[in-house]
Amino acid sequence: MDHTIDFLSPRLEGKRFDDHTLPVNILEDFSALEELIFELSKKIYLEENPHRKRVPKGFNDEVSLKLAGVGEGSAIPRLVLVYTLAYSSFFTEFFPKSEQYSVTNLESVKYLEKARDRVIELISNAQSGEKNKDILDQKYLNYFNRIGKNLQDGETMAFPKAVGGSAVLDKEIRKKILLSRKENIEYSDYISVNAYITEFDKKQNSFTLDIGGNNVVCNINEDYYEIVHQVFNEYEKNTQVAIKATGIYNQQDRLIRVENIESMDILDPFDVKVRIAQLVNLGENWYNGTGKAPDKVALKQFEEYFSNYFGSDLPLPSIFPTIEGNIQLEWTNSDRAIILELDLDNFLANLIVTLLKSNSYIEREFFLSTLAGWEELNSLISKINYE
Repeated sequence: MDHTIDFLSPRLEGKRFDDHTLPVNILEDFSALEELIFELSKKIYLEENPHRKRVPKGFNDEVSLKLAGVGEGSAIPRLVLVYTLAYSSFFTEFFPKSEQYSVTNLESVKYLEKARDRVIELISNAQSGEKNKDILDQKYLNYFNRIGKNLQDGETMAFPKAVGGSAVLDKEIRKKILLSRKENIEYSDYISVNAYITEFDKKQNSFTLDIGGNNVVCNINEDYYEIVHQVFNEYEKNTQVAIKATGIYNQQDRLIRVENIESMDILDPFDVKVRIAQLVNLGENWYNGTGKAPDKVALKQFEEYFSNYFGSDLPLPSIFPTIEGNIQLEWTNSDRAIILELDLDNFLANLIVTLLKSNSYIEREFFLSTLAGWEELNSLISKINYE
């Protein structure tokens, strides 16, 4: 017969959890947490039973950690221990056969709970700035290469403490834990970046990524060979690749290696998200010692509007910064030129369509902070594009 015990209910907070659901990749973190707790429970058993050289056979058999549901309050996954009461030879030297039926898994559960509490204590100490105090051996700290890996900026995973309050894990706390390892001054983190490929070395079977000016050499995975080769050949066209992988950072937070590439996709040169990411990094005096940098918050707001409201069947524009700190969108072909100047202070758009053959033009003004404004833009682009 299976039995369940409420084991852990961490609170996950952040934009992705506001709808009280869990992104699938967060389950990878809980899988790593389960592995850590089960392995640590064996160590604690041996600490408390020094006369034993190894844990009893079947120590954690028929015991598992399962997700029983997700509660509200951002997202609160309810993790339960499921165990089966069955006859076992566990603790035969301590208990008569008639009592062995229920002792096996209950003893295992006790050590799993102690392991859970020790992990929470480690996170709490890292959060408060206290030293590790050898709460966990170095090999157990390595599990944090996976625990918390899929948390994004601004997201937290809060574990309730037995004494009240919570131990909060985020990207920064996770980094502290990994850098506390004596034998390692590196830490890993999940990365999702856009990059240029500036070098391609067939002899060394490697290529070089330019990620925001930081050059990182990677080994070529045969699954992505054609993509790497194509993006390298189109470097002069500003073609980029979108990569999701594990990044290895040093103590100075500099990316030094890229490992375990999960996906690699060639980006459309007109991809608005890519272009906005470039403009966000534009500094003051960007054009020959002059030029105001566009407001970063306004750029991200425009990106969100564009993603939500611009027609998916319409051609993408080229996007350029203006000296005044605004942006200009352009659609051009042999028959017409469409220029939209957008004031990032109030999202007032001034659209000028020049029909080259007739030397005539159309001018419109509307606000791209409203759905009506985007509908007007979509209608104009669609009509002009298919005339």
